[in-house]
Amino acid sequence: RLTSLEEFDAARAQYGDGARTILAESPDDVGQMGSVADYLEVDRRYERAVEASLGDELQHVVVASHTHAQAGLRLARDRHAGRVGFVLADHGAYQGPPAAIEAPARLTPPGDLVRVSGPVAHVIRGVLAHSWVAPDFDTARDAAGLVPGTVVTLEGDVFRGSYLVEGGVRAEATGILSTKREIKELRERREEQRAAVERVREELAV
Repeated sequence: RLTSLEEFDAARAQYGDGARTILAESPDDVGQMGSVADYLEVDRRYERAVEASLGDELQHVVVASHTHAQAGLRLARDRHAGRVGFVLADHGAYQGPPAAIEAPARLTPPGDLVRVSGPVAHVIRGVLAHSWVAPDFDTARDAAGLVPGTVVTLEGDVFRGSYLVEGGVRAEATGILSTKREIKELRERREEQRAAVERVREELAV
């Protein structure tokens, strides 16, 4: 299972053609630094909410500047790979997260529910700053017209203002974040089992 998931993840099988092309070919003039998802770690209960709040931005490719993004767009067009998004990591492009907004009761910024790491973590947190997570449908519905950005539920329902709601997921679908989490869990289990085997070997050798 671990080997299968690692191969699946390495191939970026859940990504769109554009992002997969950029991440696989990685030419010097693009200088890709991974995807937004590569910088995130999310507990199981929040995976659907975070995936829904980010949407396609989860697959956006991190690059240093507009020049690198332009090279990536050129590559995607040359390969007829479809659309692809970029997050710019340079300080000139990044203006910081939006000003703090007092959250209505029971809403949580996604940035409070994930662990962000890596050299451009501050930029990734900025990407996360444009939405809110609500514990249930009714809370999200009531808050959607009061705050800027999107409001999502733990089930992955998305509210955009007072008039747009979307949701649902294919039963067989496995999200990018859930795949990353399962790989991490399986690796930890593998190491625990290896340690247990080694202890048994030492006991038998006595």
